[in-house]
Amino acid sequence: MADTTSSLVNALYADVVQSLVPYVDNFVLLPGPGVLTYSFNIAGGTGDTIKVPITNLWSAGSLINENANIMATDRGFDPGSVTLQVKKRGAGSTVTEEALEDGGLATVRNATLLRLSRAIAQATDIAGFVELATGSSATLSSVSNVAQVTAGGLTNDSSANLAAVVSADVSFVMSPDAMAYAVKREPTVKMWNDVAFDRYQMAATMRNGFKRLPIISENGSASSNYFARALIGQGNIALDTNTIGLDDVSRAVANLRAINAPTDAAGFYLSVVSTAHEYQLSSALNGVGATANGSIGSIAQDLANQALLEGMIGQAVGCRFIRSNNVPRGLAAS
Repeated sequence: MADTTSSLVNALYADVVQSLVPYVDNFVLLPGPGVLTYSFNIAGGTGDTIKVPITNLWSAGSLINENANIMATDRGFDPGSVTLQVKKRGAGSTVTEEALEDGGLATVRNATLLRLSRAIAQATDIAGFVELATGSSATLSSVSNVAQVTAGGLTNDSSANLAAVVSADVSFVMSPDAMAYAVKREPTVKMWNDVAFDRYQMAATMRNGFKRLPIISENGSASSNYFARALIGQGNIALDTNTIGLDDVSRAVANLRAINAPTDAAGFYLSVVSTAHEYQLSSALNGVGATANGSIGSIAQDLANQALLEGMIGQAVGCRFIRSNNVPRGLAAS
């Protein structure tokens, strides 16, 4: 922190330092409690990468006759691993002396914390969802990088005609075992006094990373299947064609169950949907959508209304639904 004799600035800095971590924790989704099974804190260690172990799948046991060799049906433990690298994410905010004098400490504190914490949380979730969709950190511009058109994409369970989609959003149905997360540096803020402009600059940073986990087959080789499915569909709220529905979510859930993808402690998968897809699914929950698109009629009216107020769609077809603006949105059809 820069030396300053301003009591307001000192109080602002102390408050931001104390509150940044809980504010980020409140806004971030993927590293949140109960979302991902594999979460590592590597603060204090050396290096920026860790190896995440993955256990291989196994098949059912066999009937063993008396005095027969049990190991003839060996279900060997042949684990694999992936490398997870953490990267720095950050955001800055400038506060003028006049803003503090005229706006007051409470107003400036809240505005500064909101900007810094949400910016870091958003950067974290965006990186996580890109990794989940493609297995890499490359910037997404087209659904061809997601829907297994190219190597590394997730399987798309949406029935939408992607070629006719004007602007595509990507939502997900995922197991808590779909990705691993690591944090090297918790949200941290530094401040310095820019005397030439009579202002104070705050820089908040965090070092973290994600890695999508492949499914390791019984013989120890990595497959192209993952404990997550994509739902790609219309992202333009004004258009009602090539949307996603509850039947698409049900298909994704069934495909995850078919490969024994682990659920959370309550037996649910997590479905993270875009704003447009939330609207499409909520329309079905309210009985507006067509029956063929997975509408469950007006019996869900109270659930749907409560869900919209809470920013969640609720629980249906084996999923907990959460809306996020940080999933890939507005992608080209090809």
